[in-house]
Amino acid sequence: MKTLIAFLAIFATAPSNAAIEGISIPNAHVVTSTDQSAVLRGRAPKNTAEMNELINAGVTEFLIFKNDTKGEVAKEQAQLLKLGIQPQNITHIPFLWKDIKDFKAACAMTIQALQVIENATQAGRNIYFHCTVGEDRTGYLAGLWGIWTSIYDSETHALNEEMCPRGYEAGNPGKPYQNVVSKIRETLTPTYLKMANILASAKARGEALDISMCDQEPKVKVVPSVHYCSSGK
Repeated sequence: MKTLIAFLAIFATAPSNAAIEGISIPNAHVVTSTDQSAVLRGRAPKNTAEMNELINAGVTEFLIFKNDTKGEVAKEQAQLLKLGIQPQNITHIPFLWKDIKDFKAACAMTIQALQVIENATQAGRNIYFHCTVGEDRTGYLAGLWGIWTSIYDSETHALNEEMCPRGYEAGNPGKPYQNVVSKIRETLTPTYLKMANILASAKARGEALDISMCDQEPKVKVVPSVHYCSSGK
């Protein structure tokens, strides 16, 4: 079976932002990697063939970071089980991409997602996480994982290196502005900045990931020239 072992030997430094040989899923790439495990992100696998590409590359754990709108999450979970992925290695977190009105709930889901990724890497498992298109919620989580693991030293560093180049909001020039980009800027980006603040503060105090981080909601200021991906809009 084809694995990521040889790939990790080449891309042991993170972030690699490298495409993965044998995986055709759009936006799929390695976010971080060591000689023991890798964290991958990308678009939702649409069929068994794409899931097999990931499994054949060595992925043994999946994190579905999106709400189920038309039964697609349940379908993916069932397909992964049939392909041999263990139930405990399939996690679904119903995170929204817009209209985030409850920060504490969004924070708790984000912490849970980061814990899942952290546990996988510590156990030496390769994990793949995704939302629907693999750009906004996926970029959000990838940026925060990079901040938590000190790959990125600030929220803007993660935005400029991981999120915008991979299609976060206007980072994808073909993304509708009114119905998508503006909605992301209204709630997902402020949530990202708050979470980045929480994670940076927790790291400075030497704390582990914990839902108690969500007890206080930080105040942040979104600066368009700094925190928006470039689109000319």
